[in-house]
Formats: sequence, structure tokens, C-alpha cells
Amino acid sequence: MTLTISDRQSDGFHVIELDGDIDLNSARELRAHFVERITDPATRVVVDLTGVDFMDSSGLGALVGGWQIVRGHGSFRIAGANRTVRRVLEITGMDDVFPLFPAVADATAD
Repeated sequence: MTLTISDRQSDGFHVIELDGDIDLNSARELRAHFVERITDPATRVVVDLTGVDFMDSSGLGALVGGWQIVRGHGSFRIAGANRTVRRVLEITGMDDVFPLFPAVADATAD
């Protein structure tokens, strides 16, 4: 399944919605999207994984790449990860790096 990436603004957050699998084939595209679209390190980013059924280690690496752009200046949050994707984040300890929220509305409420 190909990855579809779309952007929108919500409550002062740059929301990046993903739909499809984040794997070796799509991770490069996602990394490039982060570099192209997150132009201000003070940006508050929410990555909406509601439409993602599968993510491998290269997908995790792409998320880390997005986080590195805003690290120390902005924020990088994950919303809507299903149980399988959430488990990948937990096993790797990345749930301590990326705050996880059940939905975008929860991630943007502060």
C-alpha cells in the first residue's frame, strides 16, 4: 500500500496526516516531506497515524527525522497510532520521546 501524506493546520499545530504503510518504500518520501514542510524549528507538529496500519524500523527512522527538525525548539507529537504501531513505539522506547495521544484533538489541546 502506498503512503498518502497531507498537511493541515489545527489550533496552532502543523498536522501531518498519513494514510498507508510506513515502510522502506515510503520512509524516504516521509523524511523528504518533513524536511520540505517543517521549515520552522519552533513548529508544533502532530503526526496523525490514524490511517497507518503498518510501520517498520525505516518508518520509525523517518519519524525520528521529523522529530530532529523541531527538537529543542518546537514539539513533535504522535496521534492515532493503532495497537500494532503503538507497540513498535513502545518496544523501541520512542514513546518516551514522542508524546502519544489517542487522537489529533487530544494532541492539540493544551
